[in-house]
Amino acid sequence: MKKSKLSRENYLIQATDIMRKSLFKPKGYKVPKVELSISWATRGNRNKKGDAKTLGQCFPTQMHAGGINQIVITPNYDGSTIQGSLDILGTLVHELVHAVDDCVSGHGKAFKDCALAVGLTMPMRSTGESEELKEYLRKNILDKLGLFPHKKVTLNGTKKQTTRNIKVECTCCEFSFRTSRKNVEMMDELSHCLACDDGYLEVA
Repeated sequence: MKKSKLSRENYLIQATDIMRKSLFKPKGYKVPKVELSISWATRGNRNKKGDAKTLGQCFPTQMHAGGINQIVITPNYDGSTIQGSLDILGTLVHELVHAVDDCVSGHGKAFKDCALAVGLTMPMRSTGESEELKEYLRKNILDKLGLFPHKKVTLNGTKKQTTRNIKVECTCCEFSFRTSRKNVEMMDELSHCLACDDGYLEVA
Protein backbone atom coordinates (compact mmCIF):
# COMPACT_ATOMS: atom_id res chain seq x y z
CA MET A 1 0.00 0.00 0.00
CA LYS A 2 1.38 3.41 -0.99
CA LYS A 3 1.73 6.47 1.19
CA SER A 4 -0.95 9.08 0.69
CA LYS A 5 -0.06 12.19 -1.30
CA LEU A 6 -2.26 14.28 0.98
CA SER A 7 -0.81 16.48 3.69
CA ARG A 8 -1.21 15.10 7.18
CA GLU A 9 -3.90 17.64 8.05
CA ASN A 10 -5.89 17.04 4.86
CA TYR A 11 -5.66 13.30 5.45
CA LEU A 12 -7.16 13.71 8.93
CA ILE A 13 -9.85 16.04 7.56
CA GLN A 14 -10.89 13.61 4.83
CA ALA A 15 -10.78 10.63 7.20
CA THR A 16 -13.00 12.53 9.64
CA ASP A 17 -15.49 13.42 6.90
CA ILE A 18 -15.71 9.76 5.89
CA MET A 19 -16.21 8.60 9.48
CA ARG A 20 -18.68 11.39 10.23
CA LYS A 21 -20.99 10.15 7.46
CA SER A 22 -20.52 6.39 7.44
CA LEU A 23 -19.39 5.45 10.97
CA PHE A 24 -20.90 7.88 13.47
CA LYS A 25 -24.10 9.05 11.74
CA PRO A 26 -25.51 5.52 11.17
CA LYS A 27 -25.11 4.92 14.91
CA GLY A 28 -27.02 8.11 15.73
CA TYR A 29 -24.06 10.32 16.66
CA LYS A 30 -23.17 13.68 15.16
CA VAL A 31 -19.52 14.67 14.90
CA PRO A 32 -19.24 18.47 15.12
CA LYS A 33 -16.85 20.63 13.17
CA VAL A 34 -13.32 19.94 14.37
CA GLU A 35 -9.85 21.21 13.59
CA LEU A 36 -7.15 18.55 13.40
CA SER A 37 -3.39 18.43 13.53
CA ILE A 38 -0.35 16.33 14.36
CA SER A 39 1.12 17.73 17.54
CA TRP A 40 2.35 16.84 21.01
CA ALA A 41 -0.32 16.83 23.70
CA THR A 42 -0.25 19.09 26.76
CA ARG A 43 0.88 16.16 28.92
CA GLY A 44 2.23 12.61 28.75
CA ASN A 45 4.49 13.06 25.75
CA ARG A 46 7.44 11.07 27.01
CA ASN A 47 8.11 7.96 29.05
CA LYS A 48 11.51 6.52 29.94
CA LYS A 49 11.90 5.22 26.39
CA GLY A 50 11.00 8.56 24.85
CA ASP A 51 7.61 7.34 23.62
CA ALA A 52 4.33 9.18 24.09
CA LYS A 53 1.87 8.06 26.73
CA THR A 54 -0.82 10.46 25.51
CA LEU A 55 -1.63 9.43 21.93
CA GLY A 56 -4.28 12.03 21.20
CA GLN A 57 -6.14 14.89 22.81
CA CYS A 58 -9.43 16.68 22.20
CA PHE A 59 -9.93 20.21 23.51
CA PRO A 60 -13.47 21.40 24.33
CA THR A 61 -15.00 24.27 22.41
CA GLN A 62 -14.75 26.61 25.40
CA MET A 63 -10.96 26.56 25.03
CA HIS A 64 -11.08 27.83 21.44
CA ALA A 65 -11.85 31.43 20.49
CA GLY A 66 -13.90 30.22 17.56
CA GLY A 67 -15.81 27.59 19.55
CA ILE A 68 -14.40 24.62 17.62
CA ASN A 69 -13.07 21.37 19.08
CA GLN A 70 -9.34 20.99 18.54
CA ILE A 71 -7.94 17.48 18.10
CA VAL A 72 -4.25 16.60 18.09
CA ILE A 73 -2.70 13.24 17.28
CA THR A 74 0.78 12.51 18.57
CA PRO A 75 3.69 12.61 16.07
CA ASN A 76 5.07 9.61 17.98
CA TYR A 77 3.02 7.36 15.66
CA ASP A 78 4.50 5.86 12.49
CA GLY A 79 2.07 5.94 9.60
CA SER A 80 4.40 4.20 7.14
CA THR A 81 2.86 0.80 7.91
CA ILE A 82 -0.72 -0.44 7.73
CA GLN A 83 -0.76 -1.10 11.47
CA GLY A 84 0.68 2.33 12.23
CA SER A 85 -1.93 4.03 10.07
CA LEU A 86 -4.67 2.00 11.74
CA ASP A 87 -3.36 3.06 15.15
CA ILE A 88 -3.52 6.72 14.09
CA LEU A 89 -7.06 6.32 12.80
CA GLY A 90 -8.11 4.43 15.92
CA THR A 91 -6.85 7.31 18.05
CA LEU A 92 -8.71 9.74 15.80
CA VAL A 93 -11.94 7.78 16.38
CA HIS A 94 -11.36 8.00 20.13
CA GLU A 95 -10.88 11.78 20.02
CA LEU A 96 -13.91 12.25 17.77
CA VAL A 97 -15.99 10.45 20.40
CA HIS A 98 -14.84 13.12 22.87
CA ALA A 99 -15.88 15.81 20.39
CA VAL A 100 -19.37 14.33 20.08
CA ASP A 101 -20.28 15.53 23.58
CA ASP A 102 -17.69 18.33 23.69
CA CYS A 103 -15.58 16.44 26.25
CA VAL A 104 -18.34 16.77 28.88
CA SER A 105 -18.44 13.13 29.99
CA GLY A 106 -14.72 12.45 30.00
CA HIS A 107 -14.51 8.68 29.69
CA GLY A 108 -17.84 8.19 31.45
CA LYS A 109 -21.11 6.61 30.32
CA ALA A 110 -21.89 8.91 27.38
CA PHE A 111 -18.38 8.43 26.03
CA LYS A 112 -18.54 4.67 26.58
CA ASP A 113 -21.90 4.30 24.83
CA CYS A 114 -20.66 6.14 21.74
CA ALA A 115 -17.23 4.49 21.75
CA LEU A 116 -18.64 0.97 21.87
CA ALA A 117 -21.23 1.83 19.22
CA VAL A 118 -18.56 2.86 16.70
CA GLY A 119 -16.32 -0.13 17.40
CA LEU A 120 -13.84 0.93 20.06
CA THR A 121 -13.03 -1.54 22.81
CA MET A 122 -12.36 -1.22 26.52
CA PRO A 123 -10.73 0.11 28.61
CA MET A 124 -12.19 3.50 27.80
CA ARG A 125 -9.14 5.58 28.77
CA SER A 126 -6.98 3.67 26.31
CA THR A 127 -9.38 2.17 23.81
CA GLY A 128 -8.48 -0.41 21.21
CA GLU A 129 -10.22 -1.14 17.93
CA SER A 130 -12.53 -4.09 17.33
CA GLU A 131 -11.89 -6.27 14.29
CA GLU A 132 -15.00 -4.77 12.71
CA LEU A 133 -13.68 -1.24 13.19
CA LYS A 134 -10.25 -2.18 11.82
CA GLU A 135 -11.91 -3.65 8.74
CA TYR A 136 -13.99 -0.49 8.33
CA LEU A 137 -10.96 1.77 8.64
CA ARG A 138 -8.95 -0.24 6.16
CA LYS A 139 -11.72 -0.53 3.58
CA ASN A 140 -13.14 2.98 3.84
CA ILE A 141 -10.03 5.02 4.56
CA LEU A 142 -6.73 3.22 3.95
CA ASP A 143 -7.86 1.71 0.65
CA LYS A 144 -9.04 5.15 -0.50
CA LEU A 145 -6.47 7.54 0.99
CA GLY A 146 -3.42 5.30 1.36
CA LEU A 147 -1.05 5.09 4.31
CA PHE A 148 -0.91 8.06 6.65
CA PRO A 149 1.87 10.39 5.40
CA HIS A 150 3.95 10.62 8.56
CA LYS A 151 6.92 8.86 10.12
CA LYS A 152 7.53 8.54 13.83
CA VAL A 153 9.02 11.39 15.83
CA THR A 154 10.49 10.70 19.27
CA LEU A 155 11.71 12.92 22.07
CA ASN A 156 14.83 10.86 22.73
CA GLY A 157 16.54 11.38 19.38
CA THR A 158 18.99 14.00 20.59
CA LYS A 159 21.80 13.41 23.02
CA LYS A 160 21.73 15.46 26.17
CA GLN A 161 24.74 17.70 26.42
CA THR A 162 26.53 16.73 29.62
CA THR A 163 29.39 19.24 29.51
CA ARG A 164 29.81 22.67 28.00
CA ASN A 165 33.25 24.23 27.93
CA ILE A 166 33.49 27.86 28.96
CA LYS A 167 35.70 30.43 27.28
CA VAL A 168 38.30 32.13 29.46
CA GLU A 169 40.32 35.05 28.10
CA CYS A 170 42.98 37.52 29.15
CA THR A 171 42.00 41.10 29.93
CA CYS A 172 45.22 42.34 28.33
CA CYS A 173 46.42 40.12 25.46
CA GLU A 174 44.67 37.82 22.97
CA PHE A 175 45.29 34.65 24.96
CA SER A 176 42.17 32.53 25.53
CA PHE A 177 41.11 28.93 26.06
CA ARG A 178 38.05 26.85 26.88
CA THR A 179 37.65 24.68 29.94
CA SER A 180 34.98 23.09 32.09
CA ARG A 181 32.91 25.00 34.61
CA LYS A 182 34.51 22.90 37.35
CA ASN A 183 37.97 24.15 36.32
CA VAL A 184 36.73 27.74 36.21
CA GLU A 185 35.38 27.42 39.75
CA MET A 186 38.79 26.17 40.90
CA MET A 187 40.57 29.27 39.54
CA ASP A 188 41.25 32.34 41.66
CA GLU A 189 39.00 35.28 40.82
CA LEU A 190 42.03 37.26 39.52
CA SER A 191 44.31 34.59 38.05
CA HIS A 192 47.24 36.03 36.13
CA CYS A 193 47.38 35.38 32.38
CA LEU A 194 49.51 32.37 31.52
CA ALA A 195 50.84 34.10 28.39
CA CYS A 196 51.63 37.73 29.19
CA ASP A 197 51.46 37.76 32.99
CA ASP A 198 50.21 41.36 32.77
CA GLY A 199 46.53 40.72 32.42
CA TYR A 200 44.07 38.60 34.32
CA LEU A 201 41.99 35.65 33.23
CA GLU A 202 38.23 36.04 33.27
CA VAL A 203 35.21 34.27 31.83
CA ALA A 204 34.36 35.75 28.43
